[in-house]
Amino acid sequence: MHVFTFAHAPVAWHAVKSANNIKVFTSNVPDYPVKGIRAEVIFDAPVENVLKVAMNVNHYPNWIYKCKKSVLVKQVSKQEVIYYHITDAPWPVDDRDQYSVTKLSKHIDGSYWMHSHTLPNYGAEVSGNVRVKNGKATWHFIPLPNGQTKGEYELFFDPAGHIPSWIINLFIAEGPYVTMVNMQREVKAVSGK
Repeated sequence: MHVFTFAHAPVAWHAVKSANNIKVFTSNVPDYPVKGIRAEVIFDAPVENVLKVAMNVNHYPNWIYKCKKSVLVKQVSKQEVIYYHITDAPWPVDDRDQYSVTKLSKHIDGSYWMHSHTLPNYGAEVSGNVRVKNGKATWHFIPLPNGQTKGEYELFFDPAGHIPSWIINLFIAEGPYVTMVNMQREVKAVSGK
């Protein structure tokens, strides 16, 4: 069990999967109707290559679980973007969409933090989709001495609307692991491996 502070509240994490240099955890989190997700992953690449993948929002469908579409809306700066994202939900549930802002910052220890949160009042709602208005995610990318990068990811969100528990459990159990495996593959491709 890991304890990590997110938004000033301690969260107790419980391991649900560990394989391929990926560990996935879940936790009940106050103010969110679904479990929070935490993943730890080792990338066989330097942090700069990992950041190329993480900040390229137009390529999110290549590696984020069930990401149907992701489009850069505004490049605020080299370290900040606003994007639109659609998550493909299985029938009978409507797809979820969101506008989010992501900010990247480098810290004195050489690690990078990437913070994202939904923008609930940004852009028109799309017919047939349910708008996710409450979500936040954090990446911490830590360069390792051997040229690898450790990634620590956390996601907290309210999927909005009614979703059967079996669908939520599928996303929580499968989604983070598949996302990390896919991201490892994308980072290897960027690294020429």
